[in-house]
Order: sequence, then structure tokens, then C-alpha cells
Amino acid sequence: MTNVEVKEGGVEGLGIFALQYFTNGEVIRRVNIIREVTPDTPLQEGEQAEHCAYHDEKVVLYGYPDRHMNHSCDPNCYYEYGDEIPSVVARQDIKNGEELTVDYLINNSGGDSWNCDCQSPRCRGKTGNSFFDLPSSFQMEYLPFLAPWFVVRYKEKIERLRKEM
Repeated sequence: MTNVEVKEGGVEGLGIFALQYFTNGEVIRRVNIIREVTPDTPLQEGEQAEHCAYHDEKVVLYGYPDRHMNHSCDPNCYYEYGDEIPSVVARQDIKNGEELTVDYLINNSGGDSWNCDCQSPRCRGKTGNSFFDLPSSFQMEYLPFLAPWFVVRYKEKIERLRKEM
């Protein structure tokens, strides 16, 4: 974990910050997944639902430092799903000291919506509930970042979107 650090001053509370320069498309790190959360292995004392992610119908608990990845409506990273463990990949060049962010709605098919104050010029003000709630310009921009399992599950919707391009 020598290429990132967790500290205050992020978009909200703690955030993950670059300790070196990353180029567009560079793999920054593999996500630290603690375990899968199931009805038989629910969250334990001290574990938080906010630190969970949803991968191909699985709920997984993110560990340190990844549980501190903040949302941005103009993210500089995305999650790449090449295997069971996603990687954080730079979506643009990232400077040493810059906060790493993702758009929580990429690969999201439903959930809670909340007010957003990410302070990006592209801030939508409210996140929406899923990828399909995003403005069409965002959906088209994010198509290359969708996980293979998400594309398979929502094949018809994504094919319709691609035809609109």
C-alpha cells in the first residue's frame, strides 16, 4: 500500500490519496476485500454496511484503505473487474497528493440515492439510485468502465444505450 494513503480532507471524511503520479489507465492497486457478507456470515460488530460493495450479486466487505474511497461525479478512477478481486485504475492522470475517487453508480443497479456535494464542476447534486439513472452523457462516457458481469446482466439495456450512441 505504499502508493496511497488514507487521510482527512477528502470529499467526505477520510479519503484515499495518491503518494505518486499515476497515468491514465494505470492500475493503482487491487482492492482489499475482507470477505463476502452472506446471511450465514453477516456483518459483525464494528463492520459497517457503508464499507460493502456489490460484485456480481455478492456483497463484499472492503478493507483498509479501499473502504475510504469517496464518490465523485467526475471521478479520476474506476474499478476494473478482471477476476474476483477488482483493481483501482486511473481514469486520467493523477498527481501525487490528489484524492482518488470513483463514481459509485458505475456498476450499480439500485440502491440508495443521496445528496452529493463532491464539489466537481460536474456534480449532479443528487447521485441517483443506479447506473441507469445517470444522465445519458455519463452513461455513454462510463460504458468502457462497466464490469463484464454488469454488461451480461443488463445486456438489453446496455445494447439499447449503445445504439443511441
